[in-house]
Amino acid sequence: MVHNDIFIESLTEDDGKILINIARNSIMGRNTGMDKIPEKFYTKAGAFVTINENKSLRGCIGYLRPVMPLKSAVEKAAWNAAFRDPRFEPVGSEELNRLTIEVTVIGELKDVKYEDIRTEKSGKYGLYMENGIYSGTLLPQVALDNKMDMEEFIMETCLKAGMGRDCYKYSKIYAYEAKIFTEK
Repeated sequence: MVHNDIFIESLTEDDGKILINIARNSIMGRNTGMDKIPEKFYTKAGAFVTINENKSLRGCIGYLRPVMPLKSAVEKAAWNAAFRDPRFEPVGSEELNRLTIEVTVIGELKDVKYEDIRTEKSGKYGLYMENGIYSGTLLPQVALDNKMDMEEFIMETCLKAGMGRDCYKYSKIYAYEAKIFTEK
């Protein structure tokens, strides 16, 4: 269905630790504190940063498309997730030590058909629905965290996009691989 994304596959657990460090330092208003950033972090890539506090969502913002280098995408997404997510109050300094950070690096968006994606394993791909001014995405871990099968995940992505649960019938559907790194 969707071919493997070479850039996503090239990311290691050590890369993930560095990306989480970049995100946390951005939230805390500090420089990365690292002398050398891996060269691949200067590759343009999409990224989302999810912030949780006591296992509850506290902010999630990102870039679906590769509009800037991965390092910059993570820095900006982290800061925006902490201080600009319109669903939440800005993170307060007293919360910083209670936050858990998750970085999701987004692979290439692939145009897919409903008939093909609905048979894929839930949690393998993120989805993005688009129709006119309406659009929305759900990261692949949302399906796993909420124990959704692929049909339900497709319908929930439609709702996230601000459309009806059956928007897959008349919208563009994109699937993407993602590499997820969670702070330990």
